[in-house]
Amino acid sequence: MGCHAAVDWIIQYDPPDDPKEYIHRVGRTARGKEGRGRALLLLMPEELLFLKYLKEARVPLNEYEFPTNKVSNVQSQLERLVEKNYYLHQSAKDAYRAYLLSYNSHALKEIFNVHRLPLQ
Repeated sequence: MGCHAAVDWIIQYDPPDDPKEYIHRVGRTARGKEGRGRALLLLMPEELLFLKYLKEARVPLNEYEFPTNKVSNVQSQLERLVEKNYYLHQSAKDAYRAYLLSYNSHALKEIFNVHRLPLQ
């Protein structure tokens, strides 16, 4: 079953294993408002090699760097909120575990290496 809703933006925190899958997801935006849409892929500096695969697949790219002083750091606020609520805390632990397992299963291990993640 496919998604038939109009999608204007695709925002991905993690790229898929196969650049073709990314292209398919981003292609959904073409069915959005006015037949144009946008996609945003967030990558850590050590993941930038993934762009090579997208360029090889002839995906048009605009790269942006966000200065760290322009990005709000809400980490400590979220941690305080989560530690006060048992259910949020349990959900956060489960989500963290699932994220690491998913990241570790990525096919492009030379780029997405769980052992190089900045885990604290």
